[in-house]
Amino acid sequence: MVVNKYSSDLTKLHLAQEIIRNYFNCNNFLWKAGTPNTIMIVNRKALKSNLSSALSDRRFHYGFLFIVFALVNGILFSRLGIKMVNDSPRYLEYAQNLLSGFYVDQHNFWYLGYVVYIAFVKTLQGDIAAIIVGQYVLSFLAVIALYQTALLLWNNQQMAFLAALFFLVFFEISSWNAYVLAESVYISTTCFALYSLTNFYRTRTLISGLIAVLVAGFTMTVKPTGIALIGATLSVVLLSVIASTGSLQLRYATVGAAIILFLIFVNRALNTFGVMDAYLSGEVIYDITTTNYPDVGFMRIVPPENIYSPPEHYPQLIKISFFVVANPIYSAKLFFTKVFYLLAHVRPYWSTMHNLFSLVILLPLYCFFGRALTMPTVNKDVRTFAGIYLALHVLSIGLTTEDWDGRFLMPVLPVVFLLAAAGAMSRKNNASQQAEYIDE
Repeated sequence: MVVNKYSSDLTKLHLAQEIIRNYFNCNNFLWKAGTPNTIMIVNRKALKSNLSSALSDRRFHYGFLFIVFALVNGILFSRLGIKMVNDSPRYLEYAQNLLSGFYVDQHNFWYLGYVVYIAFVKTLQGDIAAIIVGQYVLSFLAVIALYQTALLLWNNQQMAFLAALFFLVFFEISSWNAYVLAESVYISTTCFALYSLTNFYRTRTLISGLIAVLVAGFTMTVKPTGIALIGATLSVVLLSVIASTGSLQLRYATVGAAIILFLIFVNRALNTFGVMDAYLSGEVIYDITTTNYPDVGFMRIVPPENIYSPPEHYPQLIKISFFVVANPIYSAKLFFTKVFYLLAHVRPYWSTMHNLFSLVILLPLYCFFGRALTMPTVNKDVRTFAGIYLALHVLSIGLTTEDWDGRFLMPVLPVVFLLAAAGAMSRKNNASQQAEYIDE
C-alpha cells in the first residue's frame, strides 16, 4: 500500500491523481479516498490473490462449516428438541429385541442398519438422548465427508466448500438429526459412502475397495431406498465391464444377470409395503386418506371406475406392471404427481414461506445439477452415477408413495449438491476467465 498526502486543494489533488495514474498501470490498482488529504492505492491483483487464498484455505473452510453447523443445528434443536414420531417405537423395539438375539422382522429388516445403530448405542448404556447426540455427530462428519468427496471429484476447494455449504443452507436436512428416524443416519452414511466410493475410484487400492464395499453395503441396509446407491454403483461397474468385454454374448449375459438380480431384490423389498392399496385408493402422499386434513384433493388422484386390480398372489413387481399396463393414464397421473411432490418439495398444508424456501433453494440447485450432467469436463462415470442415482430414487417414489413430511428427498440431495457445486462454479470460472482476459 502506497500512501501520498497532498494539500486539501482540489486542483492539486486531481493533479496528483493524474500523475500517479500515468505512472502506474491503473488497470492493476484500486483507488480509494480515505480522507480529502489521502489517496490509497491498492494492488487489485494482490488483494484478489490474498482473498482467494484465505477463502481457499481448508482450515478456514472446516472452521466456517463447523460454526454454521453449530448455529443451524443449535437453532433447530432449540425448536425441535428430541422428536419421537410414529415410526420411532418400532425401531427402538426391534433394536432392543436384537440385543437378546438376532432375528428377521419381515418389515423392519429393511431398516436393519438404523436398528443396529440404535442397538450399538444401547450397548454403551446410551438412552434416546445419546441416539440423538450420535446423529448430530455423524451429521457433522457427513458434512466433512461431502466436502472431501467434492475435493476428490473436482480438485477445487471452493467447489468442495460450496457443496458442503449447500448441505447446511438447506437446513431441512439437519432438522432430521433431532428425530428418532432412519433419515439422519441414512443421509450421513450416504455421504460416507459417496466419499469411500470416490476414494476407491481415485486410488483403486484393495483397502479403499473393501472400505467402499462395507460402507456402501451398510448404507443400503439403513433404508430400502439404499438400493439406489448400489444400483447406481453397479451401473457404472457394469458399463465399464461391458466396454472392456469383447464378446457380445458375454455382455448380454452380464447385463441380463445383473438386471434379474436387481429386480428380485426390489421385489422382495416391496413385499412388506402396501403398494397396491395405495394405487387403488389413489394416494399420492402416504396414508393421506386416513388423516383429518380437510382437503386431500391435491394429494389424491381419483381412481377410475371399474379399475383393474391384479390377482393378490402375483409378485409385487408383476402386479405393478400389470396394473400400469391396464390403467396407463391413471398410473401416469399417480406417478408424475408423486414425482412432482418429491422434487418440488412443496405441500398444500405447509406454510407459504416453507414452500417458497424449498423452491428458491432447490430450483437453482437442480439447474446447476443439470448443467453439470451436460458438462464434458465432468467425468462420464460421475455423470452416469449421479443420473442413475437420482432416477432410481425418483422411480422408487413414483412407483410407491411420497411421504407427508418430504423426508424421502433428503438422501437424494448430497449427490445433487456435489454436481450443483460444479455446475455453479463452472459459470463463475468462465466469468472470471473472461474478466481476466479483458483486464489483460
